[in-house]
Amino acid sequence: MSLLKAVKKLILGDTWILPASLCAAIAVTLVARELLGEHWRHAGGFVLLATVAAALVVSVQRSARAR
Repeated sequence: MSLLKAVKKLILGDTWILPASLCAAIAVTLVARELLGEHWRHAGGFVLLATVAAALVVSVQRSARAR
């Protein structure tokens, strides 16, 4: 099992969760943009801020558990 962890660390690195969660945040924001329509002009920045903040919280929690 440690061999698999070593290979995963070599391929993905230690910080793979942050880029993945930021990609998910952007995807959620794009979907919200389509759903909100004209209201996007007023709420879009807050939606993006909330998803990026959630991505950072998830990343910090996962790295804190790993140590």
